[in-house]
Amino acid sequence: MEFVSEYSSGDDREFGRTPPQDNVAEQSVLGGMMLSKDAIADVVEVLRGVDFYKPAHESIYEAIISLYGRGEPADAITVADELTKRGEIERVGGPAYLHTLISSVPTAANAAFYAEIVRERGVLRRLVEAGTKIVQLGYSSDGEVDDIVNAAQAEIYQVAERRSSEDYSVLKEVIEATVDEIEAAGTLGDGMRGVPTGFIELDELTQGFQGGQMIVIAARPAMGKALALDTPVPTPTGWTTMGEVAVGDEVLAVDGTPTRVVAATEVMTGRPCYRVSFDDGSEIVADEQHQWLTETGDASAVRTTGQILASLGTGEQHAVVNAPALAREDAQYEPGGRRRITAVEPVGSVPVRCIEIEHPTHLYLAGKSFIPTHNSTLALDVARSAAIKHSMTTVIFSLEMSRNEIAMRLLSAEATLNMQDLRKGRLQDEQWAKIATTMGKMDSAPLFIDDSPNMSLMEIRAKCRRLKQKHDLKLVVLDYLQLMSSGKKVESRQQEVSEFSRALKLLAKELEVPVIALSQLNRGSEQRQDKKPMVSDLRESGCLTAETRVLRADTGAEVTLGELFATGARDVPVWSLGDDLRYVERTLTHVFPTGTKPVHRLRLASGKTVRATANHPFFTYRGWTPLGELAAGDRIGVPRHTDGPTQRTQWDDAQVEDAALALAEGDAGLPAEVFALPKAQIRRFVQTFWAEHGTVLLEGGRAHVAAPFDSALQADRFGRLLLRFGISTAVVADDGGAQLQVADHDDQIRFLKEIGRSSGFGETARAALEALDVPAGPETDAALWQSVGDVLADPVPVGTLVRDCVDEVRSAAPAPKLQQATALLDGADLDLTAVNDLLWDTVVAIESDGVEEVFDATVPGTHNFVANGITVHNSIEQDADMVILLHRDDVYDKESPRAGEADVIVAKHRNGPTKTIVVAFQGHYSRFANMAHEGL
Repeated sequence: MEFVSEYSSGDDREFGRTPPQDNVAEQSVLGGMMLSKDAIADVVEVLRGVDFYKPAHESIYEAIISLYGRGEPADAITVADELTKRGEIERVGGPAYLHTLISSVPTAANAAFYAEIVRERGVLRRLVEAGTKIVQLGYSSDGEVDDIVNAAQAEIYQVAERRSSEDYSVLKEVIEATVDEIEAAGTLGDGMRGVPTGFIELDELTQGFQGGQMIVIAARPAMGKALALDTPVPTPTGWTTMGEVAVGDEVLAVDGTPTRVVAATEVMTGRPCYRVSFDDGSEIVADEQHQWLTETGDASAVRTTGQILASLGTGEQHAVVNAPALAREDAQYEPGGRRRITAVEPVGSVPVRCIEIEHPTHLYLAGKSFIPTHNSTLALDVARSAAIKHSMTTVIFSLEMSRNEIAMRLLSAEATLNMQDLRKGRLQDEQWAKIATTMGKMDSAPLFIDDSPNMSLMEIRAKCRRLKQKHDLKLVVLDYLQLMSSGKKVESRQQEVSEFSRALKLLAKELEVPVIALSQLNRGSEQRQDKKPMVSDLRESGCLTAETRVLRADTGAEVTLGELFATGARDVPVWSLGDDLRYVERTLTHVFPTGTKPVHRLRLASGKTVRATANHPFFTYRGWTPLGELAAGDRIGVPRHTDGPTQRTQWDDAQVEDAALALAEGDAGLPAEVFALPKAQIRRFVQTFWAEHGTVLLEGGRAHVAAPFDSALQADRFGRLLLRFGISTAVVADDGGAQLQVADHDDQIRFLKEIGRSSGFGETARAALEALDVPAGPETDAALWQSVGDVLADPVPVGTLVRDCVDEVRSAAPAPKLQQATALLDGADLDLTAVNDLLWDTVVAIESDGVEEVFDATVPGTHNFVANGITVHNSIEQDADMVILLHRDDVYDKESPRAGEADVIVAKHRNGPTKTIVVAFQGHYSRFANMAHEGL
């Protein structure tokens, strides 16, 4: 007879096809990890949590990894404590099972080998699952066959996908590879080592875009081109207005067909506005930069409102071509006829806005009389250079323009043909000859275009991997970052874009190709005198001033962004808000300057303040929200509680009391070392200080708990100490100094129980607790739970319990025993402990506060940290190896002597210098070009 172990993954046809697994190996891995830190380091290179068959083992593994990641020991005691905090200790079998795991492991030295067994079984299980899904896909026949095949391929790819088990190399191997790279570069002479951009100075600066780099190219979207918010806009089902239309809505294109809105600007104010009048009595209010496709004689072109105004003064006539006939009673105009512009008159500035549509003409209908109007390319030139000039496989993922629009722009740029001539199709013989010649080059160019709507990051990654395998992909262009979708529900758009930034960088490293992500700049540059953009103008980014204090997780003290930047500090442990609204330890990798910018002071009801740019995000009920969108009365997240730091100050009790007395008497400030004291000694420090300098009073049945300080900063820092006990405070200005107040009812109770009851002012604290109608005895909680236990432990036949529960459902009235237990629990103040780490503080004021240098920081994963006691977000820029900003002076100054020029500002270059490069902007050819040489 043949026996098969329950831990085997052998032929189990006779055993109901148990999924491949090895319980003994899983137990041995976990036991080894709890015996040796070295074993943990070996195992994490091989295993992921999903590789475990038993959910309990996965939970234990995740707890061990969490402790290891925080630098804490991982043994049976600490792992049990971690699982208890997560509420999973009973589900895994209790503390006894952890000791069983340790005692059963043969040796921790073999943990890596056991991990390989577990990993292999996990891969086999995923293969079985993938096969089952593929069978289901085949039988379901839902959707197109190609889509089903792609889904099947993705399932198999996910099975094989795993990180390398050895992501480090000995120096000898690295040096040899480096020398080979240098020799290869030498044989190229002046050739590019990376992907040539086609711009001479940019290639000299960067040696081409390198594999593994993420490059952000950013510019202002749709410079102007805006209509008044009350402008009616026809839709397939009725009407909307320019102020109400949103991305994803449908409007009518110039040919009367429905077209989707793919982008929309924020509301713009303070722009020069004009009333454009037509010969049929129609009027539309537009800004100076809004574009119109008009005819003047036999020629037609896209012109701005300002250009039309200037040419009307010279006697030139402009007309727009009406839309074809629409099956609508409200469409009162001559189909296909001409509508002449009779006047362009300046009016007072009004709020305006612009949209972009996916229709290839980029013309949509606006106004009650259905007037055709226009809506709103360095990366395209780089792609053209790489694919057409240098035959390097390039893919463009366009979430903004259609593939035909991109192809038309490429043809215009490569053949130097006017874009408007191509759109109209009115070409001379020599122009058709140019197209024929250019198409020959373009046909053989390895350039792929994907304009799939609502593309998710997962789809983009899968397509890039396939192109890498089949065509040796060399360059990826994504147009543009803010239009990407994760394909899943996220807590905020801010967080989603940050995740995209990180994922694109990882994609670049995985495929060893440069990834160019186009991004939009916010309107910060328009507030500056020279209008030039800076890194801080990236749409999703924000900045804080140098004096902003960051709460460290290693020392418990605060350090300013300015200090971190000046010292070049790296990998600083900080507190960061997790998805479960608990503060966890994460790493702030570095601080970087983002330029000089207008800042605003945010003031909260608690007295907390922070100075930030208008686009810096704060955590609100509706997710991460920029400061510029907040108003008085809004509520934002601040820490209610933080855990103790990883480092510990070693003081005796006498030192603690001396430091507290020195602070109370004004002889010294609050030492940073106090924040790293054990919780018991922090309690002693606060008790000593409060007994000497603080106040606990009863006034009209209410408690007054406060202490005076010389400054608001000093009071705020002391308040950070009380967060260790879950006590929130408020800072109130008081006669040149400040008072730290414990004002909230629940916080007062915590303070009186945790600090006051066993202090030198214990009698006053106990009296205050009684006045607040809270039992002051230390045995309260124990007695409460004993009472609940007595009620539930009273013997009752099972049948009676079942009948009680059924009766409860029928009558909606609680069963007697449940009613008693509920009454006991309701009578206790349990909500004081049943809370997360977040408190909602109210915005009191937001005030403009000057212009100065600002900074941001990088916190991978959670993308936030605690600054001045407030939860703040970081920006998306940090993952980019290079940030290139585009600027055209003639957009803002029509009389600019630099008309036709554009600045390519290399604002960030991780591995090289920064520089501003001047290129030519040839708008009629829809391209940028070198100033001195025809590089394209």
